[in-house]
Amino acid sequence: MRLKIRFLFLLFLGVGLLSNISTAQSDFVLQIGNKKISSSLFEKDYRRLLESDSIKSGNKQKFLSDYIDYQIKILAAEEAKIPSSLGFQDEYQSFRKELASPYLIDNDQLEILVRESYQRSKFEKQISQILVKLPINPSTADTLLAFRKIENIRKKLVAGEDFQALATKDSEDEMSAQRGGLLGYVSILQTKYPLENAIYSLEKGQVSGIIRTETGYHIIKVLDIRPNQGKIRLAHILISVPVTAPTNLQVEAKNKIDQVQKYLAKGEDTFETICRNFSEDPYSKGRGGELRRWYSSSELSEELQDKLFGIQRLGDFTEPIRTNLGWQIFKLLDKKPLLSYEEMAEYLKQKVLTDADRSAIIKSSFMKRVRQENKVVLNEANKKIALERFAQDRVGDEVYLNLPLFSIDQKSFTVKDFYAFIVDQQRKKIKALGYLPTISEEFWLNEFIDLYTLQAEEQHLEVKYPAFKDQMKEFYEGSLFSKITEREIFEPSLDSVRQQKYFTSNELKFTLPTRLEAKLVSADNPKTLSDALELLKSAPYPMNKRFPDLLFQFGQSQLADASTKLLQELFILMAKNRDYVIEISGHHDASELDSLAQGRINRVATYLNKKGIANTRIIEKLEGNLKSASKTDKTKNSRVSIKFYSQSMEDVVKRFNAIKPLSLIAEEGFFKRGENAILDSIPWEVGKKNFEKAGRYYFADVKNIEKERLKSFSEARSSIIRNLQADLEQKWLLNLKQSFPIIRQEDELTKIMQ
Repeated sequence: MRLKIRFLFLLFLGVGLLSNISTAQSDFVLQIGNKKISSSLFEKDYRRLLESDSIKSGNKQKFLSDYIDYQIKILAAEEAKIPSSLGFQDEYQSFRKELASPYLIDNDQLEILVRESYQRSKFEKQISQILVKLPINPSTADTLLAFRKIENIRKKLVAGEDFQALATKDSEDEMSAQRGGLLGYVSILQTKYPLENAIYSLEKGQVSGIIRTETGYHIIKVLDIRPNQGKIRLAHILISVPVTAPTNLQVEAKNKIDQVQKYLAKGEDTFETICRNFSEDPYSKGRGGELRRWYSSSELSEELQDKLFGIQRLGDFTEPIRTNLGWQIFKLLDKKPLLSYEEMAEYLKQKVLTDADRSAIIKSSFMKRVRQENKVVLNEANKKIALERFAQDRVGDEVYLNLPLFSIDQKSFTVKDFYAFIVDQQRKKIKALGYLPTISEEFWLNEFIDLYTLQAEEQHLEVKYPAFKDQMKEFYEGSLFSKITEREIFEPSLDSVRQQKYFTSNELKFTLPTRLEAKLVSADNPKTLSDALELLKSAPYPMNKRFPDLLFQFGQSQLADASTKLLQELFILMAKNRDYVIEISGHHDASELDSLAQGRINRVATYLNKKGIANTRIIEKLEGNLKSASKTDKTKNSRVSIKFYSQSMEDVVKRFNAIKPLSLIAEEGFFKRGENAILDSIPWEVGKKNFEKAGRYYFADVKNIEKERLKSFSEARSSIIRNLQADLEQKWLLNLKQSFPIIRQEDELTKIMQ
C-alpha cells in the first residue's frame, strides 16, 4: 500500500497534475469540502496525462477516484495546519531556494560564454609566458613595482629581444622559467579567463600585451596552434620505481619493463593477461590495466601527448615510457574526436558557472537587468557622502547616517544600513582569511545593493514566472500529501503493538502453503553437472578467484608498503561482495620465528574486522613454513595467501557460465507448487535424485517437505504491515469523505473524460 500511495504522489507531481484550486469560480467540475476545481483546469490536466499514456481507456474511473483521494488528503493536511509547521516551512524554503537558482541568472550571457568556450575548444595552443608575481592582498606600492617591472620587460620585447631568453632571465614562474617560459599546450578552462582571452586572441608567433590576474602580471606568446585531438581511453602496465630510487632499483625496473615488452611482442598472451601478472598498479591490474577515464592531450605532459595520441590503431601499445610513476607501457582502448556542441553543452555550462571570472560576468549582466526591473534608485549625492565619511570617526547619532542611500521598489536603505553591512562583511573576511583584504567602499556598496536587489527579485519570482509558481505549488501539495500520509498511515502501521493485534485478529490471512526445501542443479552435459556438484557439496563454496599474496617485512608481522594497498583492495572486494568468505593462510620462512605466521594472520584479520568484515567471513589457516613460495628469495615466504569462497551458489554458477553461457543453473531454497516446473514434475519426497529432461541433466536434493501452516508473526510481518496500511487508508478516507463532502458534476466529467 505504501508503494501505491507513493506511486500516486509521483504520478500527479511528475506530470503537473496538481490542479490550481479556485474558490471564486462557479464553473467547477469537482468540489471537495470548500475547494472547487474548475472544469477548464481539470480538463487541461486530464488531457496532459492522457497524452502521456498514463491514462488508458479502461482506467479512467480509477484515475478519477485516485485523483479525488489525493486531493482530499491535501485538504486534510491543510486542516491539520501542516503548512505552518517549522519543519514544513524549512523544507519548503530550502526547495524554493534550490528551484530559484535557474531563474536568478542571465541565461543569455551564460549561453554566450558556453558557445565561446566550445568554439575555443576546437583548438589547442602551445604557449610561453613571462610572469611578474604579486603578493596576496598587494599594496599600491607592490602593484606599482610589479607593473613597472613587467612594463620594462614588455619594452624589451617590442625592441626585439628574444622572448625565451627574457623568460629564462626575468620570469618569476620558477617551473616555466627553466624552460624559457614554456607552459605547453593549453585548452579552455585551464587558465584564468583574462589569460584565456589573450591566448585565444593571438595567432601563432604573436605576443600579448600585459595581462593582470590575481597571481600577477603576465605576457603570453603563442608558439603553435593545433586542432583539438579529442580524447583517448587507455590501459597501462606499470613497473613502479620512484625517480629518486637507487640505481640498482632503477636498473631492476628497466629490466622488468623490457621483459614485459618482449612478452607483448611475442603475442602469446594478451595485454590484459600480461598486465595482471606483471603490473604494479593494484587499482588497474585486475581490470587488465584499464584506466577508467578519458584523457585530452592538454591534460598530459608534452612527451606523453605525442606518444599516446600518436598511437594509430585501437589495441596498439607504446614502447616503454619513463614517467614520474616508473616505467609504463600504454595501450589504446578507444579514441573519440571533439564532441558536438549539443553533447558538450551541459558539461561546459557547469564549468562556466564554477569559473570565478566567467560567473562574475554572468552575475554582473544579471544584476544590471534586475536592478532596472526592481526599480533600484541610487541617491548620488548621499552616495558621495557615504563613501567619503566611512573612514571617519563617529558616535552613531550623526544626521548623515539616516540619509537615504538607495531604494528598491519604494523600500529605502540608509547610510547607516550600508555601514553596518560593511562592518559585518569585514568581520567575515577576517574570520575566513585571517586578515582584511583591501576592498574599496565602492565595491561594498555594489555588493550591498546587489544583495537586497536579489532578495527582491526572489520574492517576485511567482509573479514574474508562471512556471516557477506552478512548480512551487506542485512541491507544496506533494509535500503535504507525503507528510499527512506518513502521519496517518505509515507511522501507525509501524507500531508493533498495533501489528500484533492485527495479526491476532487476522491469523488465517497469513498462511504458508506446502513447500519443498530443495537444491536443484542442472547442466548441459553430465560432466559439467558432476564437476559442479563436487564444488556445491556444502557452503561456503570454493571459487576460482586469485588474489596476490600479502607480503610482510622479513622477520616482522608488519605489512610491506605495496601490500598495504592490496589489503585495502581486499577489504573493498569483501565489502562489495557480501557472500564472499576468505581463507587467510599464514606463512613464514624457515629462518623466521614460528609465531610470525600466526601474527601475520592476526594482522590481516584485525584490519578486516575493524573495517566491518565479520569473523564469520574469515577462515584462518596456519601453514607455517610448510608451503614455501621461493627457495631463493626468503622475503617471498613472509606472506599471507588468500583463497576465496562464497556462501552463494550463484558465484559457482558464474564460474561455469563464463566459459559457456547457461551451461549450469543452480537454485536452492523453499519452493511452492507452481514456482518451479522441474520440481513440480517430480515426486515431492525427501531424497536425492538424478534425471534427464529436455536435453538437460538434473540433480535434485529434497531436504524437507514443510506442510501447510500458519506463519509466525516475524514471518508475516511485512504482509501484516502492507495489509494494515491498506486498512488504515480505507478507514481514513471514509472519515475524510464524511468531513469533506464531495460534489461531482457528472455530466461535465463525462464530457471531459469521454
